[in-house]
Amino acid sequence: MTQDPSVRRDVPAYVALVRIAAVIGMSTAIAFGIFLLLAGTRYFLWGAICIVAALPFFLLMRFAEGTAAPDEHPPAS
Repeated sequence: MTQDPSVRRDVPAYVALVRIAAVIGMSTAIAFGIFLLLAGTRYFLWGAICIVAALPFFLLMRFAEGTAAPDEHPPAS
């Protein structure tokens, strides 16, 4: 399952840091949202807001990965 070295692309260090921060942020928001949803109907709205709050972390991760994309596309095989 190794890739050809000519196809492999190096990713900058900031992308790895953004991925780590985004995964921690998403998991925290979703876990807290599920916890509030399980707490009862009184906290349903707050739980839903916490789960939706995970979306910016995902978008941040996708943005960071997009900025690190190479300008040229590898040749199709």
